[in-house]
Amino acid sequence: MPDPATRDRLLDAAWQEATERGVDRLTLAAVGARAGVTRQAVYLHFANRATLLIEMADRVDHTSGFRSGLATTRHLMPREGFRRMLEIWFDYIPSILRVHLALEAASLSGGDGADAYRDRMRDWREGIRIAIELLADAGELSPMWDVGRATDWTWASVHPTTFHHLTSERRWTRAETAQRIIDTLERELLSGEADHP
Repeated sequence: MPDPATRDRLLDAAWQEATERGVDRLTLAAVGARAGVTRQAVYLHFANRATLLIEMADRVDHTSGFRSGLATTRHLMPREGFRRMLEIWFDYIPSILRVHLALEAASLSGGDGADAYRDRMRDWREGIRIAIELLADAGELSPMWDVGRATDWTWASVHPTTFHHLTSERRWTRAETAQRIIDTLERELLSGEADHP
């Protein structure tokens, strides 16, 4: 019978392995060794490496406070909630970026991390869609946009790979990257934004 405490230890060990050694070098044996359990015990909790990666990413989203932070934005006025959601996301990206990029690479090559990447990006897009829908319901979304297109545009604009290109390759600061993208999205998507500095 799987033990919840052992499962949590394995997920924590998987995250440490992924951040220190990379997703492509993460093995069930290494995760088990780091967690202090046998490889057989790892298989008792996770059917395969792909399942482990999916649950690892989901656990980090919860234990980091990212998910609970996003939940608080639903209680704000739509404009404020939209901005705060994006600020929380940009604060979170640096802690997940290395693993995210590895999962994204796996999704392009069909590796084990592909499902984990797709799941987390689908969940993130849904969070964006909810915030955009709240803006639309409040009459705050520009008539130039519908909810679907505004969601796609926001998702692409705040994608971790975009953040990585700007901060690592172009040497923008993290703060400048977040501020410019958020400000640009507000100008593009929000109705009457010129009246709301």
